Amino acid sequence: MITLFFAGLLSLIFFAISIDTIKARRKHQISLGYGPHNEIEQIVSAHANFVAYVPLFLILNYGIESSKVIPTSLQITLLTVFFLGRLFHYLAFRGSKMNFPFRIWGMHMTLWPLLLSSCASVLIPLWLYSSMSSLISF
Repeated sequence: MITLFFAGLLSLIFFAISIDTIKARRKHQISLGYGPHNEIEQIVSAHANFVAYVPLFLILNYGIESSKVIPTSLQITLLTVFFLGRLFHYLAFRGSKMNFPFRIWGMHMTLWPLLLSSCASVLIPLWLYSSMSSLISF
């Protein structure tokens, strides 16, 4: 249920990015591509970046949550940091000028939880398999 909660929060950010993309396209009357406007290129980039990272992270964390091996507090911490990373990254792209400190924080707060979740997703099945193997081979 923790992953589901954060999936809902992340979906709200995705909704906001989608609305910003639609507004920028309407403002500049561009339905496909970027045209000559940096604003559209930035918000479309933020949109694509969000779509690239969030589904994989949520899948990994659903698996981690289902394993019941990682303490809930640690998983909430990972999900919270990732959520804030996605929020900072989105806010970095809003407006006419890039907010580079937000972008840097957003990248770090996205990639480190992704790396930790990836490692946990590899190690948990190995640990569970070795634990079960030792129980079976008595």
